[in-house]
Amino acid sequence: MTNKSLVGSCEVTINTALKRLSKLSGKNKSALYSEFREWIDAIETGNRSYDILYLNTIRKNDI
Repeated sequence: MTNKSLVGSCEVTINTALKRLSKLSGKNKSALYSEFREWIDAIETGNRSYDILYLNTIRKNDI
């Protein structure tokens, strides 16, 4: 996966989470916010250097 497509995937993920947050309330909103807290805080402060964990599945045929 290229860096550009990884960043694009992250943008889609955080945008979807933000849209969902606007529709939730109470414990549901708190739970989702806590999942994406670091990314949301980074966006709100303008700090674009947040960590991303990328995992690639190892298929049986690849071993």
